[in-house]
Amino acid sequence: YTGDWGEGANCLRFQMKRAALLAALLLGLIVLAGASLDLNDEDDEIRDTSDQNVASVVLEHDLEGNGAWTPRGRLTYTGPKMVTSKSKRLVSVRIEQIELTSDQAEKLQALIDEGKQYRVRMQSNVNNYDSAKIMASIPACMLPAANFHEIFRVHVDQYGHVRGLWYQTLATACPPKPVKLAGGSVQLVTSVSVDMEGRGPKLAVEPKAKSPEQTMEEEKAKPPQTFFQKYWMYIIGGVVLLSLLQGEDDKAGA
Repeated sequence: YTGDWGEGANCLRFQMKRAALLAALLLGLIVLAGASLDLNDEDDEIRDTSDQNVASVVLEHDLEGNGAWTPRGRLTYTGPKMVTSKSKRLVSVRIEQIELTSDQAEKLQALIDEGKQYRVRMQSNVNNYDSAKIMASIPACMLPAANFHEIFRVHVDQYGHVRGLWYQTLATACPPKPVKLAGGSVQLVTSVSVDMEGRGPKLAVEPKAKSPEQTMEEEKAKPPQTFFQKYWMYIIGGVVLLSLLQGEDDKAGA
């Protein structure tokens, strides 16, 4: 029985060593996973506190009903250069409160009398005036029906590009009787909110030489790697090591 007991003791010691090595390997993977999550959180916080992109653009309207666009005020966009799920709370849009002059009010009256739309538009890229325009419209008669209370909702993507413009008033329909303005100037009461889309396609831009600062910003904006992408070599090494240990165990058992 001495020989059998010695072989059993050797096998037991081998099993204990393998269990200890496996526990150490699992503990190391857990530590690495925790470190990876912490780094990702830190990266998100860095992006949240990155430099803000502040752009003031012209909001235009068509008071002629024939595409003769004229400025009616300014829209100010504020947000990170790259919006993430955490930093989207930093995105804001403000629209200047304006007063229509008596001449503009007369043109609005003409739109109402002719049953036409009151149209507004803005550039889709807040940093490029020549970008495609986003337009919205309502029946002109709905403005006086709502006592000139208007509501804007701006839809933007993670790059700060405007993907849609929603425009409405507190009134849902025009009055059944003809609408006549009192005359003189008219104060518009404007409310605005911003909606973040999940992700949108990046608009094509003309390639330009990148400065070191731009390169650093792009590196910060890259999505964080997953745990497996960062530590795949350690995981594969652990699997190979366990396979080798299993082979040695099979030999010892034989």
